Formats: sequence, C-alpha cells, structure tokens
Amino acid sequence: MAEAKARKTLGAVEYVEACGFAPGLLPTRKDVVQNMLYLLQPKRAGQAQRSKEGAAQLLAEHLQEHWLLCNLHTIATKSIKKIILKMYEEFTKLYQTRKQRQNQAFSERAGRFNESSENSEDEDTRTWKGKLSSAHDLKAQARQMIRGYVAHKPLRPQSWL
Repeated sequence: MAEAKARKTLGAVEYVEACGFAPGLLPTRKDVVQNMLYLLQPKRAGQAQRSKEGAAQLLAEHLQEHWLLCNLHTIATKSIKKIILKMYEEFTKLYQTRKQRQNQAFSERAGRFNESSENSEDEDTRTWKGKLSSAHDLKAQARQMIRGYVAHKPLRPQSWL
C-alpha cells in the first residue's frame, strides 16, 4: 500500500510533500514548500518533532548541494535558510486563513503566491538567481583572466625552479 502524502491546497494549486529536487533543474518556490512539508511531517520528523528552523536548515544545505550539482555557486546557508523560512511562513499564513476571512484580497494574495511559486520569478528566486549568477559570472571572469594570462605568458620549465 502506498504511503499517504501530506497535501495542502492553496487556491487552485495543490502542494504535495516531496523529497528532493528534480536532477539538473533549479527548484521553484513550490518545490521548496513541498520539501518543507515533507521535512515537517511528524512521521518523518521523529519523536522530537522537527522545528521549522531545523527543517529550513536541512533544506538549505540540501539546496546548496543541489546548486553545486547544477554547477552553480551558492550563497551562504544562513541566507538560504532565511529565504526558505520567509517563503514557508507566507505559505502557512495563506493556507491557515479561516474560510470566513478568505475574501477577494486573500484570493489575490494566494493567486500571486501560487503564480510566483510555479514560475519561480519572484523576489526571493530573483535574489537567489542574481547572487548565484553573479558568483558564477565572477568565476567565469576569473577563468577568462587566467586563460588570457596563460595564453599571453606561457609557463617555462625554467620558471618553475
């Protein structure tokens, strides 16, 4: 029998707990939220009941590893953790809104959150991508400088002595 998965619906979008990220693809906000749902499930968190902080820390480390596998430089784990916690807090606030309070403004906020989670083009992911690409650009520039230096100034065996 298949194990039941945590499912939370926000507006028309369903968030189903997931473990890990698709290989070779940068994760979206939805992927991050789904991984948080997985890490915070009581049957996976153990008897101590993992905290949001602990789950965000684990996920930040996993996300860093994933970025490295995608050949991208990362930002500090602490920064990733803050972004994950902010994102998950926003999700839980929207998800836990009582039915009586779900008015037009709520629907618009939930719609914006869902749209940004699917497209991965929100402020947080632009921040991640910006920091990742700038770090990647710096590394590429350094490589170009080294190649240029080596191309113009070949090393001679005598200079090694």
